[in-house]
Amino acid sequence: MNRNIESRTEGLRHSHANVSACQVPAVIAAFVLAVILIAVVNPPLSFAEEAPPAAVVSYRDGKITGVYETTIQIDHKTFSFAPEVVILDRHNDPLSERDIRVDLEVKYHLLKGTTDKIDQMIVFLPE
Repeated sequence: MNRNIESRTEGLRHSHANVSACQVPAVIAAFVLAVILIAVVNPPLSFAEEAPPAAVVSYRDGKITGVYETTIQIDHKTFSFAPEVVILDRHNDPLSERDIRVDLEVKYHLLKGTTDKIDQMIVFLPE
């Protein structure tokens, strides 16, 4: 009786191994098909959908403590604007230097290689 059981289980082991070996190419093909379908259904973001450069830059936080003819103070430290400064509000709408006033919260980025020239700034106007 033990021999009969052993011969049946041995046959199952071999047939199970063959089924698994046959399934590997099918599983690989299914995986490749799934990846292709995901790429087609969910294409990568286009350039227009990427985050704006302002969202990628690391900003410093501060509060405007002084506004002068050619400089501003943020947290009592004096800064000037780079020639190509970009000033935005919290909704990414452009602002000018004239929109800046004391007590506004800001996030700002310094021009690379400088310690006092702001090249990008987000101004949080009261809503």
